[in-house]
Amino acid sequence: MRAHLLLVALGCSALTHGQGRGVVFATYDDLVQGKGDTLGVFQEVGIHMGRYVLDFQQEEEKKKERVPCSEIWGFKVNELLFRILEPDHVPLRLMTQGAVCYYENGLAHLRMWSDSTDVTMIDKGLRSYMSRELNSPIVPAVFTEDEASASAVFRREHPQFEHLFKCIGGEDDLLNTRQCVVDFEAMLEGP
Repeated sequence: MRAHLLLVALGCSALTHGQGRGVVFATYDDLVQGKGDTLGVFQEVGIHMGRYVLDFQQEEEKKKERVPCSEIWGFKVNELLFRILEPDHVPLRLMTQGAVCYYENGLAHLRMWSDSTDVTMIDKGLRSYMSRELNSPIVPAVFTEDEASASAVFRREHPQFEHLFKCIGGEDDLLNTRQCVVDFEAMLEGP
């Protein structure tokens, strides 16, 4: 598995180093209805028995709570939303929600936050993803000219976003993808 270097400017992260209250949502409906479980202060994301897990520290009891990503729809840390990508059960951070939902590799964002760094290695997944709605299927934000990939199907289903897909192109280039999404959303808003 190839590791990618992810550079994210501290200003883009918005996850402030230090205390981050965590709330987990078993389902999308739980998120919509505000029925999340508050588990304490987020500590780290790791692997336990081959599965990604989130570790939270209960402030009052000094008790650690471990939540397998495979058992939840998503979670918040400092009010920032993370959604779990199926079938790998990897967290993705929601960066923008507009005409499309744009996500970045949540493992990278969470590790930078817990390690108080601006740079980390991605050892699982791509840098960028998108979906049409917050609860619709997520696809890699890599748009080559193939016909069979999940991204190609997404592209066929949403021709109104062709300008965005062409801008992003076939490379997993984080900075380019970010700029394309920002420019596309600004274009839709108009002057």
